[in-house]
Amino acid sequence: MSLPPILAKLPLPIIGSPLFIISNPKLVIEQCKAGVVGSMPALNARPAEQLDEWLAEITETLAAYNRANPDKPAAPFAINQIVHKTNDRLEHDMQVCAKYKVPIVITSLGARTDINEAVHGWGGIVLHDIINNTFAKKAIEKGADGLIAVAAGAGGHAGVKSPFALIQEIRTWFDGPVALSGSIATGGAVLAAQAMGADTAYIGSAFIATEEARARARPTSRRSSSAIPTTSSTRTSSPACTATT
Repeated sequence: MSLPPILAKLPLPIIGSPLFIISNPKLVIEQCKAGVVGSMPALNARPAEQLDEWLAEITETLAAYNRANPDKPAAPFAINQIVHKTNDRLEHDMQVCAKYKVPIVITSLGARTDINEAVHGWGGIVLHDIINNTFAKKAIEKGADGLIAVAAGAGGHAGVKSPFALIQEIRTWFDGPVALSGSIATGGAVLAAQAMGADTAYIGSAFIATEEARARARPTSRRSSSAIPTTSSTRTSSPACTATT
């Protein structure tokens, strides 16, 4: 299989799925430090101007980490862009990504040649979400560098195909980067994804319980607090990180 250098050197064969609302710079940074490609949706930054602040935080923090750890640098990070015409922030968010030369852009809801060319222009690569073989071929034809196979069990864009069927169909014609998404949360599942033909596993839910994720319930009143899990019950390190080391 042919992998671009940015993916071929990953410490761990894992890409953190961009979780709507939940992913943020702190989670992305800690994922990257742990050897996982950390990612977040551009649309999590609200208002739009916040994206510039967040990308500055990510790039500056990871650069400092890499200077302090030359023998164990962080994994690259990724930003998810919804490229559908209903996203009226796309042009703005792409300009901010260009400013910081985001190394990996994950595109969803439409394969677009102009977006792929823009990312290639600053030296990044594009991985595109697909749910079937037809969409996979369109994505590569339009210039995506790799695919995220959203199979049954995955969140987001509701893949329904068995991962076995989807990966096998893709591998009959494509030898580039493929990440597999769908109910992957342990080291054993990551290994199974690789045995199936994927290069990396695409994991989201396992990171929700981390300290850095914006998912911890906060009591809004004395009456409701007893029904909400305490902070200590959700402070766990990601099983995806620990299970594969």
